[in-house]
Amino acid sequence: MEKVFVAEIGNESIVINTFVDLDTANPKLLGQGISYTTVHHGDIEAGLKSAVQDLEKEIGTVGSLDEITIYASSLVLPHRLEKHKVPSYLKNKLMPTSEAILRAAQVIYEEVGEVLVIDVSPVSTNVYSIIEDMSQETMAEDLNVINNTLPLVKLIGEKKVMEHYGSEWEKLNTINPKTPKEMIFRAELTAAAIGFAVRRHTKSLDNKKDVNFNKIRWIVGTGVGLTQFPNALEIFQESIEKIRDRLFEDRKEIAILLDKDSILTSLGVLPEAYRKATWQLMRESFGLEN
Repeated sequence: MEKVFVAEIGNESIVINTFVDLDTANPKLLGQGISYTTVHHGDIEAGLKSAVQDLEKEIGTVGSLDEITIYASSLVLPHRLEKHKVPSYLKNKLMPTSEAILRAAQVIYEEVGEVLVIDVSPVSTNVYSIIEDMSQETMAEDLNVINNTLPLVKLIGEKKVMEHYGSEWEKLNTINPKTPKEMIFRAELTAAAIGFAVRRHTKSLDNKKDVNFNKIRWIVGTGVGLTQFPNALEIFQESIEKIRDRLFEDRKEIAILLDKDSILTSLGVLPEAYRKATWQLMRESFGLEN
């Protein structure tokens, strides 16, 4: 049972997903390990080792990082990553997160048609689309639902937020919301970020000739900023429904799906040789029958 590991290196955390049987008819997500990132300390490897230790609690012995089959994506900008110590086993195996998501979106496009992907990460809300064979992405660091939420709150309206949550609303903004009020507050921020991000993306496409946004077949939500909620799919669907009338003419043909395992980025990193397994694992994460 060969294991393939994919590390997602972010600004705040590192996640390692483990896949097995990728060359069979029954590929599986075996486990996930997570750790705080050590990118800010100039050393990627320390965070990777910590994520592996967390992973070992779930799947047992992993093995040495320089002996296993591992690939990676990085949210850290390439020019910043060059200043860090990149382990030799990740040389030529490290892909920008945006490229990985677009590669995953390309798989969806080839299978079902036009697609829109919304990635709610800890530091930004980004939208990717492939329409009529043209890919487009918009990045929005001001639509931050976890770390620096003030720009997003200002877009929503500070007065409106204070009316709902009081003048001390900032106390509700925790990295890991636990109380009902904290969860409701974070869910509202997430829904707002999705709405703003999609509207910006569609506006960016307005000036593109021969791009028909109404051809979108699937809308997929991913990213820990969204998938951390027990009712993430409901939040995502309601977020899209609020803007659907204004953006989509054909309401019946669009599927609104959640990447519940939050593995879309990792699947985009996997080599083309695992294309069939990638599509199967993707559909399972979306809650679709194969």
